[in-house]
Amino acid sequence: MLVTVFYYCYVTVAMDLIVISGMLGAGKTSVLLKLIDSIVKKGYRTAVIENEIGSMGVDGDVINGKGVEIRELEGGCMCCTMKTGLIETLVFLKDKVNPEIVLVEPTGVANPGDVLETVRELKHLNIGKVTIFIVIDAERFMKAMKVFERLLKKQVAVADVVLINKMDAVSKETADEIESVIRTYPYEGPVLRIQADDGVNMEGLEERAGL
Repeated sequence: MLVTVFYYCYVTVAMDLIVISGMLGAGKTSVLLKLIDSIVKKGYRTAVIENEIGSMGVDGDVINGKGVEIRELEGGCMCCTMKTGLIETLVFLKDKVNPEIVLVEPTGVANPGDVLETVRELKHLNIGKVTIFIVIDAERFMKAMKVFERLLKKQVAVADVVLINKMDAVSKETADEIESVIRTYPYEGPVLRIQADDGVNMEGLEERAGL
């Protein structure tokens, strides 16, 4: 689990959480980095909790280039074996950094509903709004659906916004088909079609989280 902290002078505030979830390789980290840029530019005191397995987490050099400190806590998925670690990390951030925004990126096999359940137990931390973005890999969705449909349904079920990523790799017809499948899960919320690496259709994404 990687913890990235942006330091500012502060007074006690509520912590809003933004969870960015989705299957491995869907583009969660690209979405995370774009959101960091947008949120920090707006002056929010921000922290990032990154649950990585192996070397699949946020690139430390990229984050260091933003002038931030990186702390790493190794372990498994924050939704299961590292649940206690997630709680301890949030407590640490509240006590030492007091962020206004905490961005959370679980591993690709995680059910973000478990993160939501965990943070709801932490009433003493003054956690505010929790927003969940689910990132869908447009290029591999149809194949992934056949193997991981149960997990995909669980992820989409708790989504506030679904992001269909890698739109440059598929036709409009394929994107329409993907959205149609997602709507059958069922899901009635907003669906945005993006290219996270290039920032296409990412403008105002932080406003979807009420920022």
